[in-house]
Amino acid sequence: MIEARAFGERESADSMTAAAARLGVPLSVIKYCKRQGCPAFRGSRVYLRPLAEMIACGEAETDTILFPIPAGSGASPKTISEFRELLRVSIRCGFLQASEIFEILIQQVIERLDSTSRAATSARPKRELEEFDKLTHAIHIGFGVASCLLDGDATDKYLRRSAAALERARKKLFQSHSVRRACK
Repeated sequence: MIEARAFGERESADSMTAAAARLGVPLSVIKYCKRQGCPAFRGSRVYLRPLAEMIACGEAETDTILFPIPAGSGASPKTISEFRELLRVSIRCGFLQASEIFEILIQQVIERLDSTSRAATSARPKRELEEFDKLTHAIHIGFGVASCLLDGDATDKYLRRSAAALERARKKLFQSHSVRRACK
């Protein structure tokens, strides 16, 4: 969240959504502040400084945790470490299901395989597509079994979503292979 002193007294946003984006907080926090009678809401404007002050003072306590998310290579090791711990707690408390983590991992696998395939200098042979299918199938089934053991009810949703993501990635890889072959 951006500190209150970063905003002038008259600096405002046109909507609660715009204020949330400018402050870097969830919209639910802004709505909570309005319900609590925050003086930042005047007419059709949302004044950012009093809103940021209320949030910073902890007067806007909700179920939302405001936490800096490490981004890019400039993120400090301390922030990254604290963020990892927050994720561990989220998993232990059941706020983040195993199937949601598996979806993230499947996406990372797809991105890695895609970037590895793009690095190849020649057209993608049929064998490479078969290897992609075997590898992603094994990962998909393995994560599916783990999801079944850990999440139960969320497994069907995970399997549908991850299968669709893998199929889109396969089509993208195969299509680029066909395009290169047609150009030769």
